[in-house]
Order: sequence, then C-alpha cells, then structure tokens
Amino acid sequence: MAATHDMNEKPAFYTIKKADFGKFFESLTRKYKVFAPVEAGDEHNFRQVKTVSEMKLGNYVNVEFPPKKFLHPNGLLMMEFAGSRVRQRAKTGKIALFGVRPCDTHALDVLDRVMTDGYVDAYYKKARGSTLILALNCKSAGDECFCGSMGTDKAIGFDLLFTETGNGFHVEVGSEKGHSLVNNKLFRKTGSPAAKAKLVFRKQINTENLEEVMRSSFSSEFWDETAKRCLSCASCTSVCPTCYCFDVHHDAEPSEKGIEKVNISRTWNYCMLQPFTRVAGGEVTRESRTERVKQFFYHKLLYGKENQGKLHCVGCGRCIRECMTKIDITEEAAKARSEYESKK
Repeated sequence: MAATHDMNEKPAFYTIKKADFGKFFESLTRKYKVFAPVEAGDEHNFRQVKTVSEMKLGNYVNVEFPPKKFLHPNGLLMMEFAGSRVRQRAKTGKIALFGVRPCDTHALDVLDRVMTDGYVDAYYKKARGSTLILALNCKSAGDECFCGSMGTDKAIGFDLLFTETGNGFHVEVGSEKGHSLVNNKLFRKTGSPAAKAKLVFRKQINTENLEEVMRSSFSSEFWDETAKRCLSCASCTSVCPTCYCFDVHHDAEPSEKGIEKVNISRTWNYCMLQPFTRVAGGEVTRESRTERVKQFFYHKLLYGKENQGKLHCVGCGRCIRECMTKIDITEEAAKARSEYESKK
C-alpha cells in the first residue's frame, strides 16, 4: 500500500531550485487538489492551495491535525438507501499532501497495517491509492517532539521526500508515482542523499524492552493518579495520527410517504469517552476513567506492537501539546519503567 523503494534499486535523488519549485507546484495543481501547511491562528493545518505563496513554512513544525483526516475522514458518507436502490456515496478525488513530516509517514504506515492487512477497508484503500505523499524533512524539533527516540524521524512510504536547502530542495524519490513527477527539466539528478538537519529533542521514550515494561505496570497505582488529571475530553485522541476508531450511523430522511432515504456514514470515536464501549443493553465495559486512560496509553505503547508489529506512537507530540492538563505520554512511559525497575 505505502510507497516504498524497490530493494533492488538504489534510491534516486534530485535537486530543484526555488524558482522552479513554484512551477512544479503549480503543475501539480492541474492534476491534483494540493493541500499544504497554512497558518491557522497559532497552529498550522493542511489547506488546499494553488500557489507556493499560500504556504507558510517559516515557523512550521507540524500540522495540528494529521494526514489521516484525508484518508480516513470524519463524517464520511459511505452509502445511501433510497427505496430498493443502494448507492455508494464516498467519492475520492486525486489529492497531493505536501509537507507531511517523517513521523506522520510512519503514522500512515500504521494506518496501512490496520486498514489493509487482513481485512481491507475499501474506503481507506481507495483514498490511499489516490493520494500523493510529498514528505518534507524537519529543520528543527518542536518542544513536544520525541520521534528521535521512537525511530520515526526518518521518512518512509513517501512518493517524494523534500529537504530544504539554501537555494531550493533536495528531492528523494520513493515510488513510481514519484519518478513520474521528477521526469522533467525542472529537476536535476544528483548522486548524493540530502544533508539532514541534526535535530535536538527535549523529550524521549526509552523503547528498550518497552513491551515488557508496559505489561508489568498494567496494575500500577500511578494510572489512577493520571486518570484524576484527565478530563476525558478526547483532545489527545482527536489529534493522534494513529487513532482510527469510528462509529457507523444510520440517518433517516422521512417524508409524508414514509422514509425517503437512509444515509450511512461513519464518524470518529474515541476510547477516552465513556460511551465508546457502550454495548446493547446499555452496559459500558470501561466505566472508570482509569480504564480509559490506560487503554489509550497501552494502545500506543503495547497493543499496536502486539497486533500490527509496530508501536502506534510515532513521537509527534500532538497529544502532549493538546492536553489541557499537560498529561505527557513520555512521562507516563517513564513512570511505567520506574515501576518496572523497582520490581527487579
């Protein structure tokens, strides 16, 4: 699913001047809806743009809401029933996402594993196949970033990977789609990879034997203390690039003759919310806030690795930044390790 290098081929590298990058960008907009980071208040978010001048990359660390919203959109109208007719309603156009950070390329790899390995989510697969991933290497790390310790600071699964240079961009090709994009006079081939900026991180998670650490700390009392601080607002899960849970809704459109049409859509749902585990009969299987807090952290730091072979935390730091009570996943992981070490 994800764009990857052919292991039998050497990576291809190119350069493009800033003066030519604008031409390349505008050529993209003739074939794709292009989304890139644009300032939105104190944050940056993906917005549709048609020229380079609309982008704001100066103080941009990462977008507030990750790329998953394009591939697994909230409020997706899947189909409708009208009488005896069933119509597939979800439509996907060709889009290009420019400025996807390395950590978010790893998040897309997680979603690929969840949505297309084994059971295939047809809506996600279609959107993924219609989306160009134009990644952009970071020039500096944000205060909440810790991708370096998660091994997610090197981009994967991209079509093109851009690295800003003094007079333009260094470009690494990661797929056949990417090769088709650089096959013009705007790009010059080069034999060397980009000189990547050395990032300095204020936060980290020690991932050594992390699975064992998390399992041993499941019943620790510090989770109750963390839960007392949690507001169950779901800010962390709404911005997490690897959260994918959703509900399916059936909305009827009545008329004088009865039910005119039934729309079937899906909306994001979050394990931090009490109704998330409500089942038929009204029972809630994770009644306590402690259970819900643990579910989030264990999904990111244990269950993902057990089920999909990869940690579901990519070190983007969004959950730390958005939490109103400043609950910090790196600190929770450190508490779990301290508890583990104390039992030795």
